[in-house]
Amino acid sequence: MKKNITILVLGGYGRTGKMLCRYLLKETNVNIIVAGRRLEKAEEFANKLNQEFLPNRISARYVNASNLESLRKAFYDIDFVLVAATTTKWAKQIAETALKANIDYMDIYFQQDVYPVLEIMKQRIKNSRSCFITQAGFHPGLPAAYIRKGAQYFDRYNRANVAFAMNLKIDKVDSIYEIIDAFADYKPKFFQDGIWKIGTYKDALKIDLGQLFGVKRCFPMDMKEIEPLPEMFGLQEVGVFTTGFNWFVDWFVFPLIMLSQKIKKGFLRDFWAGILTFGINQFSPKEEGVVFILEAEGEKDNKPQKLRIFSEHNSSYEFTVISVLACLNQYLDGAIRQPGLWMMGHIVTPDRLFDDMEKMGVRHEISINS
Repeated sequence: MKKNITILVLGGYGRTGKMLCRYLLKETNVNIIVAGRRLEKAEEFANKLNQEFLPNRISARYVNASNLESLRKAFYDIDFVLVAATTTKWAKQIAETALKANIDYMDIYFQQDVYPVLEIMKQRIKNSRSCFITQAGFHPGLPAAYIRKGAQYFDRYNRANVAFAMNLKIDKVDSIYEIIDAFADYKPKFFQDGIWKIGTYKDALKIDLGQLFGVKRCFPMDMKEIEPLPEMFGLQEVGVFTTGFNWFVDWFVFPLIMLSQKIKKGFLRDFWAGILTFGINQFSPKEEGVVFILEAEGEKDNKPQKLRIFSEHNSSYEFTVISVLACLNQYLDGAIRQPGLWMMGHIVTPDRLFDDMEKMGVRHEISINS
């Protein structure tokens, strides 16, 4: 792989996109193109970056994900596209254009229905020798990586549950459209007693989330990346669980959104995004932060053993970006640059991921009890 590749960050002037650009410039030698529908915003941020970092590594470009010709023009001279915008509606078009341009690809989409769309292209991606990494970030992204890391502590791996909680503030309403859209087909799955189950509020687990959050009930989520893990490790129980945001959002806003999306997908989407943003910003604790935990059980040397991996950071946005950069570090030096379609949680080397995350400010604690 050539040393100074060019990465186009689609949505590079959004909150997460800006952090990604800064981390890429700080932690790597890549060239950056800040891209999006508002060229003036892309140029403004690119100019700011050129004042903060060495010049000639940063530029701006117009690209509209909904316009095929715009994507073609934007992808013609780059090596890699990093999708940091809420463009799930155009995910297939973006990926198809990247494939035809013979460039590599990564997305940080939250919605789980994107993977099946890309999976249809899996053989073509492999045949083209391109490397596509999807479901990157921390949720999705880290659950499978943490569970894979946990495997090294057991001779027999029985149970592995991931839980996370976060306090954050929302700057822009459009940044949470993906959450609204996810409720249309909301069927949280977890694996228990050797079978997959559709989760309900009755399946919540009480988990100690550390000093910032305390002990809370965590509810199951759907996460594609954990589906192969029971067979991979012989697990009898595996799942991803989260607390939500706060009492107003969890017990008032979310149920109403779910009901409206069952009536009609996309119904009152803008209205609910506004209400959800208000609820998160108004009723969540002022102190921002995120915790991510693996609780696992199994056997080691013929004795029962429990494992707890606890990670935390003071910003969920930055935690997402750090997770992505820790994956990209492995891609950029060729360690995981393999042809095909991959989920981040499956392709990364977990130990190196942990080390790089720690170097970028994430605190880890690992405790083992026999």
